[in-house]
Amino acid sequence: MTEDERRTQLRQDYLFTFSTDQGQRVLEDLRRAFGDRLSYVEGDPHTTSFNEGARSVYLKISALMTQARDSKKEKQRVAETSSG
Repeated sequence: MTEDERRTQLRQDYLFTFSTDQGQRVLEDLRRAFGDRLSYVEGDPHTTSFNEGARSVYLKISALMTQARDSKKEKQRVAETSSG
């Protein structure tokens, strides 16, 4: 498996995992906890860094899922274009 294939498979795995009912609930919990808030804590750079690290995990999951969805849409578009 090439590196591109591995990355594509990993994005699809994230999409599959977080598209289930359970995965959607977990992702929503992560969004509420980390995605929709500021990481900054005035006067406390350590807590700010910790918060930003936790937030980055949520952002990575979201980005991988978006990439997987976009790739899937593009493949469908190409398939429709070439068959029609």
